Amino acid sequence: MVEKLRARKRTAALAAVAAVGALSSFGTAHADEPQGGVTPYIIGGSPADQTYSFMISLEYERDGNPDSHRCGGALINPEWIVTAAHCIAGDSPDGTPVLDDPAMFHARIGSTDRTTGGSISKIKEIVVHPDYKAFAERSEGNDIALLHLDAPSDQVPAPMVGKAPKPGTAVRQIGWGYVSNDDQGDPNKLPTQLQQLDTTIIPPNTPKCVADAGDDSWGIREGDLCTDNPEGVRGPCGGDSGSPLLVREGDGWQVAGLDSRGVGSVCGATPDIYTNVANYRGWIDSVIS
Repeated sequence: MVEKLRARKRTAALAAVAAVGALSSFGTAHADEPQGGVTPYIIGGSPADQTYSFMISLEYERDGNPDSHRCGGALINPEWIVTAAHCIAGDSPDGTPVLDDPAMFHARIGSTDRTTGGSISKIKEIVVHPDYKAFAERSEGNDIALLHLDAPSDQVPAPMVGKAPKPGTAVRQIGWGYVSNDDQGDPNKLPTQLQQLDTTIIPPNTPKCVADAGDDSWGIREGDLCTDNPEGVRGPCGGDSGSPLLVREGDGWQVAGLDSRGVGSVCGATPDIYTNVANYRGWIDSVIS
């Protein structure tokens, strides 16, 4: 069975985590689900203070629950959602992504509660970036995919940024990922209420964006953004994958990134890497136009 990025890293680090005891950050993906599982809860965040009409919970049937949360995403067009490729694609020895059946998913759109409210849409097509490679032990970036709805949503889409936010830009992370590293692997402990956390973009050459303890397997790549982990303990976790990184524009928000992975194996202990939406605008527009 294929694991999600955070689950892979979490599995490799279990012994080390046990040695240092409980850690105050969010959990990671399940390692026992078809094509992976729950991926990046925001650790150290707070309940959403507003409704994000474009925010989605990508859901599917798991263990008798027809609405089990897998990933986040953003509605960017009445018929299209953007999310992380690893949310819907398993790995293979040569990196060729193994796609899930779109019919297994539905999206709850425009609610701060992943169990109720908003609108429900079915997925009819999955389009993964052609340069995305799905390796079990390393990310090569390009972690982006588009989900085509079977009918236009009645929720209001979010605009995407035209240019990448510069280092120092204030950004907001939102998601339904685990709120504790200790909860990872138990979908019953995923938060029901959407979480949010404010942080900043940091320079891509910042050492902690590149590698953790000398290992650059999950570090930043070209086409990515790096977000700081406030106080060294706050940031996305399992279940937050695919969720949008937001920048304020007037009274609203624009989508600047998609949650891809943490640089290290412990949620919140290292920066988080987001796919830079501006870098892929040409590809996105060519698919959804």
